[in-house]
Amino acid sequence: MAKPVPALRLAALPILLAGIAFLETQRPFNLFRLATFFLLVLLLVDVTSLLRGKLRDFMLMLTSLAFGLVLIEAASDLRAPPPVLKTTQGFGAREPVLGWGPSHPGRFHAEKIDPETSRIIYNVVYTIDSDLLRKTQSCARCGTIAFFGDSFTFGEGLNDADTLPQAFANAIDRKMRVLNIAFSGYGPQQFLRELQTGRYDKVIGPQPKLFVFLTAPWHAQRTSCKASWVLYGPRYAYENGKVVYKGQCLAGAALWAREWMEHTNFYRAYIEPRLDQLNRADMDLYIRILVAATQLAKEKYGVPTLIPYLRVSESYLRPTGFTNDEIIKRLRDGGATVVDVTLAHQEAAWISKAMAGGPNITHGPEHDSIDAKIRIPGDGHPTAYANQLRAAIIKNYIAQHLAAVLATQPADQPHHAMRE
Repeated sequence: MAKPVPALRLAALPILLAGIAFLETQRPFNLFRLATFFLLVLLLVDVTSLLRGKLRDFMLMLTSLAFGLVLIEAASDLRAPPPVLKTTQGFGAREPVLGWGPSHPGRFHAEKIDPETSRIIYNVVYTIDSDLLRKTQSCARCGTIAFFGDSFTFGEGLNDADTLPQAFANAIDRKMRVLNIAFSGYGPQQFLRELQTGRYDKVIGPQPKLFVFLTAPWHAQRTSCKASWVLYGPRYAYENGKVVYKGQCLAGAALWAREWMEHTNFYRAYIEPRLDQLNRADMDLYIRILVAATQLAKEKYGVPTLIPYLRVSESYLRPTGFTNDEIIKRLRDGGATVVDVTLAHQEAAWISKAMAGGPNITHGPEHDSIDAKIRIPGDGHPTAYANQLRAAIIKNYIAQHLAAVLATQPADQPHHAMRE
């Protein structure tokens, strides 16, 4: 006569399944995926105990594999944890055109903490205005200079008064209307998409004078959709001699699978860095997207595009077959005006290594050999001082080569309220 199945083991099945579902949907703490794997092992152990024969042998093998997965994930969790970033809820949200961005106007508190020492890396406030742009104080009725870009331009880790667009506005005595159309994690693909869709045409107004897009070759990780945080961003391909919009970077099952893996420390630590390696096609697409945006700026808005360029180490570029000088030449041949804004020889080597790992830069052994004044210690984004230096470089270049841009005649029509 067969023995009755213990009621407790049967009752445990829905409880374990509910626990797994709760962890995967609510993600209540940083190591939720490790907890999920642990509950999965308990679930498999429970199921195995209810089976007999060859099916039980198969489940024993599956349980052993799952236990190995727990050990691998736990070992990955022992690596040095990344800095803890806390921002006011609603600062960043999904949106259909650019992938993500500010969800509403307001003042957003951002704090970054070193988890090992509990040292505060930065504690700042980002002000987002009614146009969903970072606040910049400048002339309300003058020709517009619009800064597009990523966290370097947005001013991650800095208060409103210390961003690059604000430093530039101050450098020209606020005689032009300066906009900060940048957000953390953006790349050239957002720049091009913004121009194609006219997303900010209303706020740019009828008299744009210049578009500015600060860039570096590590933006190719974003334009190739290889960076982990760009999954919802726009994707482009080069087809039949044109840069063509192809929709979102990932969608459907591919998006779900990538999102699931991104919450697994083993994947992020050991697999993703190998998948993120850039090749020649990636760098070529990055250049072509920037050139397409430059040409569209000229055709649609009648303005030149200035590209402040950050050099990276040649070793970083070697797998792509490009050099910094070749990239700059391609951009200039495509119609862009390029100015080198790399602030130190060591910066190119350090920043290319750091940015290859993602937008949250942490310091390494080489940190002490580099002027800490130009990067936020423990983070790596530009300091207020670095932005002042780069603003001066940009201002001087414009004055020498694009002097008409700084003409201060009032605009024919009033723009939105002055950014104060």
